[in-house]
Amino acid sequence: MATLDGRPVLTRKQLAGTYELSLTHLERLYREREANGHPEAAGTINRALVWYAADWHQWYQRHTDVSGLESRADLHDRTGLGLSTLQLLWRDRKSNGHPEPEKTIGNTMYWNPKTWDTWYEGYKADQQWRTNVDLSGNAEDLISLSEAARVLGMEPTSITKYPVRPPKYWPAPAEETTTDKGFVKRKYRRGDIWTYAERRERGGGRPAGTTKTDRRYPYDGDPRLDQARAVVKANPETPAAQLAGQLAHEHGGTAGTWSHIVRSARQHPED
Repeated sequence: MATLDGRPVLTRKQLAGTYELSLTHLERLYREREANGHPEAAGTINRALVWYAADWHQWYQRHTDVSGLESRADLHDRTGLGLSTLQLLWRDRKSNGHPEPEKTIGNTMYWNPKTWDTWYEGYKADQQWRTNVDLSGNAEDLISLSEAARVLGMEPTSITKYPVRPPKYWPAPAEETTTDKGFVKRKYRRGDIWTYAERRERGGGRPAGTTKTDRRYPYDGDPRLDQARAVVKANPETPAAQLAGQLAHEHGGTAGTWSHIVRSARQHPED
């Protein structure tokens, strides 16, 4: 190993071989050193940048230490939320306040679970008004606008303007025909309406007649809660994530949503 000022040094190529990292990744780490604390080069040998081996190793150990942090996959395993749901929450962080990661290593982000849980509890409390969505039926069914309103728990008259002035995330119709009298009839894919229900903001249409104070606890009065209670009662030792997946498979919807319903069912086994 070469030395500089009496101390062992490594070139970028040697670092790549020692730590099994690509040169491209090492170059990016160095470019982002102001943010990640990567050590400055100790100098050059034969025109190649070199770093003190001990200093670089200590930094890399700190940089890759994710003890106490959780990746998206870890959050998925712990909370039962689907990976697609977690990705959607991150993508919409500007509007929902999703926390930034504590660390990003390669393409993997890591969050402080306490920070993430605190945010998510607030997010869920703010989204409880959306829980009157009917998740029964086949996602591929084509339904009318009035049926879409029923699925969303809304009055049909409250979404008649959506095709002309669509709110954020409102889907395009899967089928559109014009009658002999010039009336446009639109059909929507049921699964697209479910997706809209997951993503809509308050301006997208609040279920008619509901307020946060209508419920004694999460999902109170929701028929899905009774379905979850029955499954929980029959399988008291089964992990919540597994029950959520089973319910999603049997009744439709996402495992992430069902995990919250299962949690409420366990906390409130009876009315």
